[in-house]
Amino acid sequence: MAGFAKKFFDQPRGVMLIAATEFWERFSYYGFVGLATLFMAADPATGGLGMDKGFTLKLFGIAVGMMFMAPSLGGWIADRLIGPYLAVILGCLGLAAANFLLAAAGSPLGHASGMEHGLFYAGLSAMIAGAGLFKSNISSLLGQLFASGDRRRQDGFMLLYMGVNLGGFAAPYGAGTLGERAGWSWGFLTAGIGMMIGLAAFLWLSRGRFPPFIKPNAIESAARTGAWRDPGTRLVLIMVFFTAIYMIGQQTYAGVMNLYVRDRVAKTILGFDVPTTWFLSLNPLIVILGGPFVSRYWAVRDPKSQRLTAINKILTGTVLMALSYALMVVVDAGAGSGLVAPIWIVIFYLIITLAELCVFPTGLAEISQRAPQQLMGVLMGLWVFTMGFGSFGAGWLGGSLADRPSWVMFAVIAAGGAVSAVVLFAIEPTIRKRLGSA
Repeated sequence: MAGFAKKFFDQPRGVMLIAATEFWERFSYYGFVGLATLFMAADPATGGLGMDKGFTLKLFGIAVGMMFMAPSLGGWIADRLIGPYLAVILGCLGLAAANFLLAAAGSPLGHASGMEHGLFYAGLSAMIAGAGLFKSNISSLLGQLFASGDRRRQDGFMLLYMGVNLGGFAAPYGAGTLGERAGWSWGFLTAGIGMMIGLAAFLWLSRGRFPPFIKPNAIESAARTGAWRDPGTRLVLIMVFFTAIYMIGQQTYAGVMNLYVRDRVAKTILGFDVPTTWFLSLNPLIVILGGPFVSRYWAVRDPKSQRLTAINKILTGTVLMALSYALMVVVDAGAGSGLVAPIWIVIFYLIITLAELCVFPTGLAEISQRAPQQLMGVLMGLWVFTMGFGSFGAGWLGGSLADRPSWVMFAVIAAGGAVSAVVLFAIEPTIRKRLGSA
């Protein structure tokens, strides 16, 4: 076990710094998403915005969807104009400012002045802009630390993802608990302060760690045009298409499942009323505990596989995602008008988080290895875009079916995942034949 851990943590200088920066970005982000739908739907007398459930889920889906779609533009800006290092710094500033604006929206002063909705939408806009610059470019910075063929790459990206989820695990107990128990503004304020701490540490410790950015010249721009026809690029685009469908099921945590836990799950355990946001910590906790083992599984499995490894991982994750929602169909329908036992939510998160570990961090590693350098930021942005598409789809689906029993929505997601898995399994041989060992 000691040798396993030593090998897993044997990484180039700078990997742990990037993972630590992601910790604070995720603390900020999960602080926001854990509170956002609850804040939007809360009574104005408690500092909330008083939006109805259907509109809340649709608006939340659009906002989070745009946060994950914007990195496609953020990657282009970094590739062409400012480089990934400066993009990450500006992204951190945008994310911190967003949470401060949301804190103002939930404050007594914000409500007394009648500006709570204006401040809220300004906060969403800043969140989208900050995420657009940060999310794809932090992964591009990490990819620069590995030489071509470095076998530590997949473990490095899994470490990044563990940093992501350490922040996600901490946020519900920090920002989430303060927001639910002390007031919405305190939760958002804590999330913003966390992002500023992360930015300060990144600026102090990153000096000299990353190569300077050189703007592309005309020859490099021509090479970028040709890179769109590269087999690696074509494989990434196929990965993006099927992962976008998968992400509709994956991106229900903070919207659909957060309100489901609030309304349908028995949350009193041994006499203690568990805050709704605490359930969001299950996903990052499972990532932290299971990430190294999933990474080792694929390290052993990949050399033996006859299928394209990138496609195989997405296929496995899609099957697990469909199974997690099939379980929730049975659980929710079986509960009838009663409350669902919390153990079923734990099992749901276990299955769908294993799916997530098969798809997202391993996909980042695959892209950093296969994508042409001229398109790295854009293709990383497209990979993050899949989460945006999933958030938009999950929010719209949840909002449209808000008045139907929850098992209906779960059945739709499970069926969609099953169909996508069958199609991907059927066409994988054709993809492998046409793209070779891309």
